[in-house]
Amino acid sequence: MKNKFQDLRKRFPQIVFMEEKGEFYLDSAATALKIDVGIEVLRQFYETNVSNVHRGEHNLSLKATEKYEKAREKIAHFLNAEFNEIVFTRNTTESLNLLAHSLGSFLQEGDEILVTQMEHHSNFLPWQVLAQKKGLKLKVAPVTSSALLDLNLFEQLLNPKTKIVSLTHVSNVTGVLNPLDEISSLIRKKTSAYFILDAAQSVSCQNLNVKKINCDFLVFSSHKIFAPSGIGVLYGKKKLLEKLPPYQVGGGMITDVSETKSEWAKIPYKFEAGTPFIEGVIALGEVLSFLRKELDFKELLKWEQNLVFQAENLLSQIPGLRFIGCKKNRTNILSFVIEGVHSSDLAFILAKEKLALRAGHHCCIPLMKALCLNSGTLRASFSLYNREEEIYKLKRSLDTALSILL
Repeated sequence: MKNKFQDLRKRFPQIVFMEEKGEFYLDSAATALKIDVGIEVLRQFYETNVSNVHRGEHNLSLKATEKYEKAREKIAHFLNAEFNEIVFTRNTTESLNLLAHSLGSFLQEGDEILVTQMEHHSNFLPWQVLAQKKGLKLKVAPVTSSALLDLNLFEQLLNPKTKIVSLTHVSNVTGVLNPLDEISSLIRKKTSAYFILDAAQSVSCQNLNVKKINCDFLVFSSHKIFAPSGIGVLYGKKKLLEKLPPYQVGGGMITDVSETKSEWAKIPYKFEAGTPFIEGVIALGEVLSFLRKELDFKELLKWEQNLVFQAENLLSQIPGLRFIGCKKNRTNILSFVIEGVHSSDLAFILAKEKLALRAGHHCCIPLMKALCLNSGTLRASFSLYNREEEIYKLKRSLDTALSILL
């Protein structure tokens, strides 16, 4: 397995660039480095195939359209979905805002939406705004002291008034993997709610099968899985997408327009107004096809979990250091705090040490408040291109930082 990931590591040009400068990347939870397969797609598109899609009759447009829709097919295959169940947005945030806007048209005053304390703001704020706008009740399922979802309290919050349940697959703070089988079973047993899964953090380390998960909607961002920024994927069950109203209107999402009314295009196109990020979609399709062929996601997760385990063992030698979250079901993220030291001060010095990682609340203020983490955490996140060397560099750099700050 080690040789496989060493070979794949060579396919990330930025790794070579950073190594030449003595820099180390431990911030893949924020955005992943880009693999050569996707970079080559962008290069070829800009050099030989720049054109708009869908309505052009010339060869360039027809070729671009073919590649664009072939990419949709590849992404559907990656998720075990159908072709017309894949909608392209700009990112996970826009996908969730689309769902809040469109599903919100079906909700009435007094209906309930359930999220959790561990949600990224992107999966919290759209529902909060919708609830305030329509007189809905936003309920927040709490976490335990070890930052695991409290399933007993989660179940108690489910009731016939629950119309939407939207939660993260993997916490972007703790890396904990939520037990989807149990969660899905509880939702289906106690409600008729729409089940939305935020897979932004899990897409790069889990084999996502929407039929097995049995969610109604699933969202993720291209930039989290080694492909370009600016592309979001929204999966939705066909029958649900067909009845949802569009989120944005404009060119490309209609079949007819008159002065008094318009007719929306069929799914998925009624949700895709305007010129899309064509080359980004094509690149994402190629990257996902490559990964599906070259990677066993179970092996990848083991590789990343082993790096986290080694990092935890080594960093536990530092006095006053405390890891956030339970080891149970942890994936590729390790968050920690050091007593008496602000996480941002640590990150500043680590940056001087040529280490890229993340500090702060990680767009999860409700979780930080629940865990009494006023200065946030320091977060190291690992991916297939990381090695043991980065762990030792992190330990040495933390020792240096603490010698300055304490």
